[in-house]
Amino acid sequence: MKAVILAAGYGTRLEKELADLKESSPKKYIILRPIVEGIAKPMINVAGKPIVQHTVENIERTDADKIFIVTNNRYHRQFEEWKDSYNSRIPLKLINDRTNTNDERLGAVYDLLLVLKQEAIEDDTLVIAGDNLLKLDLRDLVGFFNEVQTSIVVAYREKDRDRIKRSACVEFDDNHLVISFEEKPKNPRSDWICPAIYLYSADTIKLIKEMKFDHDKRDFIGNIPMLLYSRIHIHAFAREDKIRFDIGTLEELAQAESYFRGAR
Repeated sequence: MKAVILAAGYGTRLEKELADLKESSPKKYIILRPIVEGIAKPMINVAGKPIVQHTVENIERTDADKIFIVTNNRYHRQFEEWKDSYNSRIPLKLINDRTNTNDERLGAVYDLLLVLKQEAIEDDTLVIAGDNLLKLDLRDLVGFFNEVQTSIVVAYREKDRDRIKRSACVEFDDNHLVISFEEKPKNPRSDWICPAIYLYSADTIKLIKEMKFDHDKRDFIGNIPMLLYSRIHIHAFAREDKIRFDIGTLEELAQAESYFRGAR
């Protein structure tokens, strides 16, 4: 099994929120600026270590034999410095997608395709967005994957309807087989949402490498299972409670810091 961490975003939401704090709450801005400004989101420290390290350590507990981390040119050096200082149990490889600005970005879908094709990946593959900080133990996900022998999407129940509309929304039957999947639905048909955490079988990886995607959908990584669920069996690994923090806002960052400090 291989693992791909998609970490080539530009953190525009977080940058804007930090800039707004400069006027609305100068004291808070002074505290948060050195933590956030000019730092790739996966490299932001939570409970004493970068988000990406939390993810890598989680993957290291599974039977994955190599981890690929996709970065962009702007932040690539930050990841290189971290990688040089981190003694990983399994091989790590950084992939620079060579973009320098948010306007140039390839997007999560094309970054995934870049890695799959460039590295000729043909194995079962765990795919995780780099700004996800997981409460989930990935060994449980891999155990479910081995049980059902199909590709997997991760799902948890969300009470906030507005958040559901901004997320990938899934329906599944009593056997957890996916029966519908929508990206950012205007009228959600369920309250189960899917963060960007997937485990694709080797057969599915072959299909993904052959797929074509519209350029305007380049950031919607959920388009992959959305296009696949009607063609192949995909199961939902579902949990009632929130299983990750999406470090896209300062509020989520504070919640993640509190949670992981308490989990020590």
